[in-house]
Formats: sequence, C-alpha cells, structure tokens
Amino acid sequence: MSEKAQLAKDAIKRRQGGGKSPSKSTETGGQSGLNFYSGDVSSLKVQPNTVLIISLVYLGIVVLLHIFSKLRSGGAETTPEGQ
Repeated sequence: MSEKAQLAKDAIKRRQGGGKSPSKSTETGGQSGLNFYSGDVSSLKVQPNTVLIISLVYLGIVVLLHIFSKLRSGGAETTPEGQ
C-alpha cells in the first residue's frame, strides 16, 4: 500500500474516532462533564436550579407590575391630544 493511501486511511480513522483515544472517564478525571464548582474560587456559589427559580420569580413580578399598572390607569389607552 502506498504512503498516501495509508495517510488517507489514518485520517479517516481519526475523523471517525476509530483510533486509540482515552476514555471519557480519564479525560474528565472520573467526574461528570458539568463541573459547576471547579477550582478554589472565593465567590458566591449558586446552583442552576436556584438561578432558574430566581429568574422565574423576577419574571412573575414584572408581569404583575404590568397588570397592576393597567388596572390603576383604568385600562384605557391614552391618545395624544389633538386627535
């Protein structure tokens, strides 16, 4: 087999993942792929579920404020003077 053909075979094997590669557990050190608390950082550590709940509460407050402002104004749309 020629050298070019062997290089082409090796390139295809690498693209398809057929070559020797370390397993996933050794790549990440046996941990899951999502490391939320990696490193020694002296900052606020918040879990993703907490962020989701806080954002939904904030969204609910904004919606309620829009509803209350419509109720307070009587629900009538204001038109510019002269029309």
